Amino acid sequence: MAALGTGVGALFTWDYYFGARTLSRNTRTVYNGILIVLDYKLNYDTNDIDKMNGVHERSAQRLLHVCRKNGGLYVKAGQAIGIQVAILPKPYHVLAQMFDGAEPIPLDAVRNVIREELGMWPEEIFAEFDPNPIGSASIAQVHRARLHTGETVAVKVQRPDIRRHASWDLLAFRLLMQIYERVFEIPFTFASQYISDQIELETHFDHERLNTERIRNHVLNDAPKHLKGGVAYVPAVYPSLSSPRLLVMEYIDGAVKMTDVEGLENRLGLNVNEVMNSVCEVFAAQVFRWGFVNADPHPSNVLIRRHPQNPSTHQVVLIDHGLSIPLAPAFREQYLRLWQYLFANDVEGIKDICKGWGVNLGSDAMGAQMLGSAVLLQGWSGRGRRPGRHGAQGHDSSQSLAANDAESTATSKEEKKKKDLETQRAMKATVKRFLENYEMIPKELIFLGRSMRIIQANNQALGAPVDRISILAKGACDSLYDLRMHPPATLKSSPNHGSPLDKRRVSPPTSWIRRFISANVDWFKFRLAIAGMDVAFGKRGLFWGLLWLKETWQTLSGALKISTAHSIEQEEKEDPVQEQIMAMGQEFGVEIDEKLLRG
Repeated sequence: MAALGTGVGALFTWDYYFGARTLSRNTRTVYNGILIVLDYKLNYDTNDIDKMNGVHERSAQRLLHVCRKNGGLYVKAGQAIGIQVAILPKPYHVLAQMFDGAEPIPLDAVRNVIREELGMWPEEIFAEFDPNPIGSASIAQVHRARLHTGETVAVKVQRPDIRRHASWDLLAFRLLMQIYERVFEIPFTFASQYISDQIELETHFDHERLNTERIRNHVLNDAPKHLKGGVAYVPAVYPSLSSPRLLVMEYIDGAVKMTDVEGLENRLGLNVNEVMNSVCEVFAAQVFRWGFVNADPHPSNVLIRRHPQNPSTHQVVLIDHGLSIPLAPAFREQYLRLWQYLFANDVEGIKDICKGWGVNLGSDAMGAQMLGSAVLLQGWSGRGRRPGRHGAQGHDSSQSLAANDAESTATSKEEKKKKDLETQRAMKATVKRFLENYEMIPKELIFLGRSMRIIQANNQALGAPVDRISILAKGACDSLYDLRMHPPATLKSSPNHGSPLDKRRVSPPTSWIRRFISANVDWFKFRLAIAGMDVAFGKRGLFWGLLWLKETWQTLSGALKISTAHSIEQEEKEDPVQEQIMAMGQEFGVEIDEKLLRG
């Protein structure tokens, strides 16, 4: 036994110093994976909500522990699991909030990577090289340097062991998806290879360089009217100094993260509302106009600086394009029309789109309502985009009333447990119905949904100063008009353009005049619906403004303050929408975290 212990110890010591911790990482993964499987096998009782929630909570925490300890691509894989908020139980949502940070790479390791990639030491390539990193994340870290020609650059250096770990890390992710598919009886693996491939591409900096050049070309040469004049900017890359593990790009000085309110207002003197408005417009252009989306637009990747040519205004700087997803032309057209149908409250149009995607919404309007709410990340009733506080407007609300009545009468602990059990079962049934034909579902939806959620979170972090949905909808409206007036060759010959996907509307007119009239009528109707939403948002803003004035007056006069709940709700200009989407989620057995519905 002593010899065995010594041998195991020696093996793990070798692994730590020479094996890049591959053995210890895999052992940790396998051990916790076995615990998760056994916990579900032995303790999961579909008739006991407490046991079900307990297993979910323990398993999510074990998975979180593994991702944090192993680091690297485990962080990316964990985030990919956590963003599937519509499928996984609530405890797993914590995975989406993992911070993508890591311990700095030692300077000697950084120097060796540069030497291996370019054949020269940093001091031979750069006139100056700052040994202290600007930032360090799970895949790489960034150093500031100066070229011999005088330009200041950012040098992104890949972690030395990331490639060695990648295949094992992503294999573990795919195996985990297979486990959860068996446990929950929901198809998780249909997209696991696609997600794995996209994450693995992040370790290829030559791929990121091409993505950066592509989005930079869009920003410089194909910006919509409201983004012209350099509102958005993508730093240039230096191809001759870049490689699969090294990326050298233009350094952006004087910029802050887009959610740094103090930096935006006090340091740069910029207007937070205008900044967030531009960020949403840039994102709308990526999705609807260019069909090339950064799937990781968190605050560290969206920087704000004073405009170099007009310091009184701002410039949005987009960096880190490793996880950028191209949208196929036919899919982009379908997604544009989905937004059009959502604002036209066209349930049949929505069902047509989803039928082409293999998504079964069911025979009633409820499936379309759930999908609409998932796309917008806000309540969508089928007849009104922003339902009132007291229930759905415009669809048969008998189920809503029944659910509300059940909630109000479920006062005892046992009744609440029974209802929670029913909602979890309903959630599973609904998701399984949605994913009946999962082979047909466009994989782009996975990362597109992630991007939408991150942009919403960025808006929330600033206090939801702008109507995100309205800005995105305007981008969709204008892009759909351009697409109808100037369809690219790929769409003209596409089987999805003017096909049975939507025979009622997609079939192109036989003449330019008819196409012009049809496109302009649709544009006007779409814009009219958006304008109605803008008015509603403005009324809510006025309401919260008056509430703030009232609270301030009461504070100054020494009177009793408005309740703390109102102060908290002041961030939530879409409070009625939140209540409706949460109620709708309960109808479908989905327990929705209130924080997901702000902004």
